Amino acid sequence: MSPNRSRAYVEITAYWGNDDASSTIRLSPSRWAAIEQGAEYEKSAWSWYEGVRSSVTWRFAQGEVTIEGEDAQCVVDLPVGDLLAEVVTPP
Repeated sequence: MSPNRSRAYVEITAYWGNDDASSTIRLSPSRWAAIEQGAEYEKSAWSWYEGVRSSVTWRFAQGEVTIEGEDAQCVVDLPVGDLLAEVVTPP
């Protein structure tokens, strides 16, 4: 049995709708650095609004993010610098 290696990651959170809705994704530090430099990347995730979970897609390009839900755009062309980003280092 090999030991379980814990790696640092960046937890990214976006809020919208008067901060009533949110979505959080995890990225590697190198992926986040590339996104901050303008790289394109897409990731599926969940969003939460009043305890209800919905599917969303995060799309990064040119230093901005758009988050689209099943029926609407949640965030449009938000600069990635406006996202809440926290580096997490597991014990």
